[in-house]
Amino acid sequence: MRKYIPTGIVTGIVIYIGLYSYFWSIQDDRFKSVTLSQDHIFTFDGNFEELNVSTKDGGRINSLLFKADSSRSVICFWKGNGGNLENWGFVAPQFLKHKYDFLITDYREHGKSRGAITLDNFYSDAQTVYDFLKTRYPESRIVLVGYSLGTAIASHLSSGNQPAQTVLIEPRVRFENKYLEALFFPLPSINRFPFRTDLDIQEAHTPINIITGTKSSIYKDAVELKKLLNENDSYFEIVGATHGSILRDVQLEKILTKLLVD
Repeated sequence: MRKYIPTGIVTGIVIYIGLYSYFWSIQDDRFKSVTLSQDHIFTFDGNFEELNVSTKDGGRINSLLFKADSSRSVICFWKGNGGNLENWGFVAPQFLKHKYDFLITDYREHGKSRGAITLDNFYSDAQTVYDFLKTRYPESRIVLVGYSLGTAIASHLSSGNQPAQTVLIEPRVRFENKYLEALFFPLPSINRFPFRTDLDIQEAHTPINIITGTKSSIYKDAVELKKLLNENDSYFEIVGATHGSILRDVQLEKILTKLLVD
């Protein structure tokens, strides 16, 4: 029996390393969504412009710029992980009514955007879109808004740029799977997409405004991030709102009215 013990140990190690490699390799699948054909035509009410920005590595980022009547500023909005621009267009009207133009972007492997998904590409693509937006609007007239995954993008942009303000709706402290991290300790972190919002908001060059729902599955993240805010920042809780319902909550509209008054 003893001669089989080394073989069992080796087999266990091989399986363990194999599982580590598997979970490490599939992480980008978490951030893929429904794609659209390149000839897809968006049909939204009102005035909007479709934009396509090319990246240095050959990626292609698709955005929609909705135009408000007599706009005074622009919202640079970063959406959550699911869906694409076809079904995220519902967000635009609640910002247009405040006389802000509204730019919303699909990440790679979402909608008509194309290219490999990496953490660096999330950040560099966002900066490319932001830089393009600065050719249309003074940076002092740009407001960053993110929801869920988009809060990680908006907070990172706020750390390297100087927009008017940043609004984070349903932010997470960081993206991680604690169970997998514990399972594969002490191997190098399996997390290829940490999205350290906690670090980015401390480097922000803009007021940070956090909005969360008290019934949200990630409510505790917002409470933890609140501790990192300074006197120029603000924090709002919407009683009863969940992660999925907050964007349509009437209280969110009241908060946005307060924050977006020029």
